[in-house]
Amino acid sequence: MNLRELFEKQQQLDSYIEKKRGVTGKEVFQDKLLAFVVETGELANEVRSFKFWSSKEASASPVILEEYVDGLHFLLSLGNTLEFVPETGTVEIETEEAPEQEKTEAFLEINGYVALLRMEPSLESYSVLFQGYVDLAGLLGYTWEDVLAAYEEKNKENYSRQDNNY
Repeated sequence: MNLRELFEKQQQLDSYIEKKRGVTGKEVFQDKLLAFVVETGELANEVRSFKFWSSKEASASPVILEEYVDGLHFLLSLGNTLEFVPETGTVEIETEEAPEQEKTEAFLEINGYVALLRMEPSLESYSVLFQGYVDLAGLLGYTWEDVLAAYEEKNKENYSRQDNNY
């Protein structure tokens, strides 16, 4: 699946949810933005890179990847609301497990990009946020193929949740 197909797949889920809930993407843009912030916080909590006071290890890789794609769903949804069209169909991720401080810095940068998107909801500010989140996947040691496979699984679960009045 290429990047354009990924956005299309998310648009299908968004349309399904919006129809079921009686809302539009533009009406819930701020809600989606906050949901992305929450999911990114949950991801950071599982990664634990900022928890200098704790000896507990990061959660298992599948748990972290699932949290990552939870955030990705909302990020793609935000892009669809802004009518973002990827310039290319592919994504390049430099996959290299990063030091803890670098992961923490990436989370903080993403929060800054979110603030920029909130103040200036434009394709440019969205692109910066999207690239920052893609880069985070690599810092966490994931390939784009890992992300796509996990997205597919979570997407199925999200449809199931909607069908069961989640």
